[in-house]
Amino acid sequence: MRNISRRDFIKYCGMGALGLIIKPHLSCAQAKDNFRASDVVQCFDENATTGSSINESVVQVMMDESIKELTGITNVGEAWKSIFPGITEDSIISIKVNPINSSLPTHLELINCIVNGLVRMEFGGLEYIKNNIIIWDRSDGDLTASGYTIYDGNDPDTVRCFGTNHSGVGYDYATSFDVNGVTSHPSRILSEMSDYLIDAAVLKNLSLSGVTMNLKNHYGSINNPSSLHGNMCNPYIPSLNQQIRDVLVPNDIQKVFIIDALFARYVGDGSANFNPKMLIISQDIVACDYQGQNVINEERANQGYSPIDAEHITTAAQPPYNLGTTDINLIEIENPTRIKESDIINPKGSSLGVAPNPFHGKTKLTLSLKRNSAVYLDLVNASGRVLKKIHSGQFAKGTHQMYCHLGSDIPAGAYFIRLLACGESQVKKVMLMR
Repeated sequence: MRNISRRDFIKYCGMGALGLIIKPHLSCAQAKDNFRASDVVQCFDENATTGSSINESVVQVMMDESIKELTGITNVGEAWKSIFPGITEDSIISIKVNPINSSLPTHLELINCIVNGLVRMEFGGLEYIKNNIIIWDRSDGDLTASGYTIYDGNDPDTVRCFGTNHSGVGYDYATSFDVNGVTSHPSRILSEMSDYLIDAAVLKNLSLSGVTMNLKNHYGSINNPSSLHGNMCNPYIPSLNQQIRDVLVPNDIQKVFIIDALFARYVGDGSANFNPKMLIISQDIVACDYQGQNVINEERANQGYSPIDAEHITTAAQPPYNLGTTDINLIEIENPTRIKESDIINPKGSSLGVAPNPFHGKTKLTLSLKRNSAVYLDLVNASGRVLKKIHSGQFAKGTHQMYCHLGSDIPAGAYFIRLLACGESQVKKVMLMR
């Protein structure tokens, strides 16, 4: 598997886009036939993965920065809230994942980061509860094989996760889709249980359709996907997405599209074979998939393969489907977790103490939280690379203490302890003595 260098990343950013926007915004995209090109945020961080492992704390920053950039809102909770017009504290948000290939699924680490953002939405001073979030696909078995935990219960602080084949769920045979002449029925999760939908797909090619990303992700949302594979799935994929948009009530429950490109596949139908270390996000399903195809094609070119031109993406942009556009504003976010002086903020929801500092191999961390929160504590170097994961998980409101032990494999020198909690980041410089 090949890691993507900064040089390769630069090449990606121009492929197929009308314009490139690098912070601060300098838009050079043009409107076409009075239709504005769609924003696609592409976030790269060289520290997102280490070997075959995903650094969840890095991905959390990537996801937070991406949603803020997409919406133009600097508060993560408010940014997410703006994605869902009319949302209330009781609204149900479902996240459609793609776990069908357990060697390259929508990674649980990314979904955790999306959930952590959603629960920062506030309603009357109270946070959105996790139990109003459903993570789903067609079967419990596919989900568990990809690392997800099936949920049966009513704990408000636990996300629900289950497949359409889960007891009490099933398909909605009262609702019919005409998918290019084939009658299909949606999962009840899609048609009856969800007020809003996040489409969280994977970046990979597929021989049956050219690529499989957000548009094709909904083959896991209906009862008969095997009936929709003729002619490279075109126009079945656009037709299915058009039916989801136009038949379901309320219309357009799909609000944001995310491609997990932490690991990806550019050829074959098996495991990941390249490592873009990216997230791609848009509110335009066609634009999101189009940019994903550009990333795959750049890697194919690097490896001596001809480009893929998945016809269903082009068809989806055209009448009678009109699902989006292939004219895009590409917005680059590069290495948002890199340690800089400007990253060191005065957080309002959390505080971190380190003592002693300097220290010989072991120091005590004191963490104070003003509310329950997911917490990531990492020892990182100046480039943001995670050298040691100190803690990753939920903490209750209050004060917590723990020790950071550093073995002899980490040499003496200056490092940083980075805290991500309560939607805020804090960095403490530390000195390891030997």
